Amino acid sequence: MSTAPALDLDRFEELAAAGEITTVVCAAPDPYGRLVGKRLTIPAFRSLGLDGSGINASSFIFAVDLEMNPLDLPVSNAANGWVDIRLVPDLSTLRRVPWEPTAALVICDAYHMDSDQPLAVAPRTILRAQLERAAQHGMSFKFASELEFYLAATPPREAWELGYQNLKMLSDYRSDYQMIQAARDDWFIERIRNQMPEFGVPIESSKPEWGLGQQEVTLDYCDTLEMADRHVLFKYGVKQLANAADLTVTFMAKPKIDEVGSSCHLHVSMWSDDSGESLCWSPEHHGMSERFGSFVAGQLHHAADISLMFAPTINSYKRFQPDQFAGTAIALGNDNRSCAFRLVGTGPAFRVENRIPGADVNPYYAYAATIAAGLDGIERGLPAPDIFDGNAWTGSGVTTVPTALHRSLDLFAESKMARTAFGDEVFEHLLASAQSELEAFDSHTVTDWESRRYYERV
Repeated sequence: MSTAPALDLDRFEELAAAGEITTVVCAAPDPYGRLVGKRLTIPAFRSLGLDGSGINASSFIFAVDLEMNPLDLPVSNAANGWVDIRLVPDLSTLRRVPWEPTAALVICDAYHMDSDQPLAVAPRTILRAQLERAAQHGMSFKFASELEFYLAATPPREAWELGYQNLKMLSDYRSDYQMIQAARDDWFIERIRNQMPEFGVPIESSKPEWGLGQQEVTLDYCDTLEMADRHVLFKYGVKQLANAADLTVTFMAKPKIDEVGSSCHLHVSMWSDDSGESLCWSPEHHGMSERFGSFVAGQLHHAADISLMFAPTINSYKRFQPDQFAGTAIALGNDNRSCAFRLVGTGPAFRVENRIPGADVNPYYAYAATIAAGLDGIERGLPAPDIFDGNAWTGSGVTTVPTALHRSLDLFAESKMARTAFGDEVFEHLLASAQSELEAFDSHTVTDWESRRYYERV
């Protein structure tokens, strides 16, 4: 494990006094895992972020769609005037930005304007609430995100003007694991491997993936909240670096229907708050301790019900096709990539990998849902799942994740576990936000597919 190189305040003040830092990016993760906030001058950061009550922002940043259209949600709407909230810097996340030499960045928590109560629907708050539940059981978790993305050798503005159609991808043929392609791409990928650690996001490895222009970068594991922060910072950084290199990057789950999707495999392990030791490993049931077995069982039991937290967009479900290594088959395998859940490692490195999420996932939501489902398994004393041998995609009796947002929404709406774990306010916010995304597609969009199919023929 690596610790993020936080910038302490004394060093920050030295750099600011020397003119080496002139801007502080104060940002919070939004419902889509994007950073939103303001860029502050040094005096403003001191007066608002350090000495004041925080940076004012409209609550609508947690109640908009991807087009930045305000949604009519309880947290922010016309009736309450899209009321302001406070973004309060978490100074443990203060760091320099390697590709912006005079900038520092700090992740903020969202608070109500007139109290010290955290905003319940803010992604960081949602995750913290599940971590507090886990702490009552004397346990904590470590996560790692394993992200895939596509790179096109087309500048971002040109790609936008082309409607993201017929882009020149970074590779010309399938090159999964191929070191020749890795060397060709390394003029850019090495910037990620080298600069991300300087940004407080340690990298384990990189490799070309199966898709044309597709890459996989594995992040070092760490404590849950820090890993969610690193995940968001990684995507932010890759987009910045790609833009500077005249490359277009996408973390869409399925950029093209005839191309493999981009995943975000989630690795999670359970640890004791008291001893700091792993609670996962036992030599008995395929390596699973009794408690970890129940935690894994909870994830399998609720996988379909909380798939919305792993697959948040219309596009997410285009990835769920058999034989393409997406986690469609809800089964537990021992190093079996046809299963949605895969046991990996031994001893202290023993963990479970969730293969359902795509690269478009919000890590705070996904981690929170993982913990909530696992805790339900522990509280109900569910037995460890059986290990599936063979091809789970064709396995008899193996259920699958929902393959459309409609069904995923219906299952989430009916999930008593999710409502209880998240609480009514957060649960209704998550549900309403997803419903608005579905409505935008169902009622306000005519697709290319519809035009080709119906324009002349009906």
